[in-house]
Amino acid sequence: MSDTEETIVHYASGNVREAMFAALRAAGHDPARLRAEDTNEADHLHLGGMHTTAWIADTLALDDGARLLDVGSGMGGPARYFAGRGATVTGVDVTAEFVDLATELNRACGLDGAVTMLNRPGQDAGLPEGSFDAALMLHVGMNIADKAPVFAEVFRLLRPGGVFGVYDLMGTNELTFPMPWAITRESSHVESETAYRGYLEGAGFDVQRSMEHRDEVLARAALMLQQGGAPLSGALILGEDVVLRRQHSIEAVRDRQVTPTLLISRKPE
Repeated sequence: MSDTEETIVHYASGNVREAMFAALRAAGHDPARLRAEDTNEADHLHLGGMHTTAWIADTLALDDGARLLDVGSGMGGPARYFAGRGATVTGVDVTAEFVDLATELNRACGLDGAVTMLNRPGQDAGLPEGSFDAALMLHVGMNIADKAPVFAEVFRLLRPGGVFGVYDLMGTNELTFPMPWAITRESSHVESETAYRGYLEGAGFDVQRSMEHRDEVLARAALMLQQGGAPLSGALILGEDVVLRRQHSIEAVRDRQVTPTLLISRKPE
């Protein structure tokens, strides 16, 4: 099974839209008229959630009007957040169910002019060379066995001087499963920071900065675990064992098996 097929099987359920809309209504929101923050943590599917999305936005400090590529954009939470800060965002994701829901949520938030979602793989986005000022990949690499073609495609799509932020769990794949991104070790593709640097440099990037986010993630772990059964949380797609999955991931971070790491790279001028 390919990376793309594995990802679709893992995340697609056929009822994400219905679950999201039911949770929004339960929280007192009209799914047809929303603010980006109304979805809470349900569409920020990386350790640290919305707070980490904001931290990454502050760290990258993109200019207002920046053209941003979001690789593995999911239900579009980070894309809408960046659009709210003035970016024009294109998201690519292999899960059609996510792309369709993200497009609908963009429209409900009045952001359909600022965010475009495409059902395409990261290694072949089919977009013009040099289309973007910056790119992001948030907790996507753990689902990708062959990362080099994805990073090569991002390099092609960035303008000279463009920045690429990769926020992933980096370390060993000898973990306790299930995890939020995989049920078994065979479908998990966690790799070391050294490996990521090799892929990025092989694509032509200059790796400029590495930032660990371990302490911040652990500080928020108790709150995130408490939200395991909350309507607008990762439980929408992670299923009934969401608390166990999150516990396993937090334990792996605590025990330094994996470290939430933001690698910032730049395409040479």
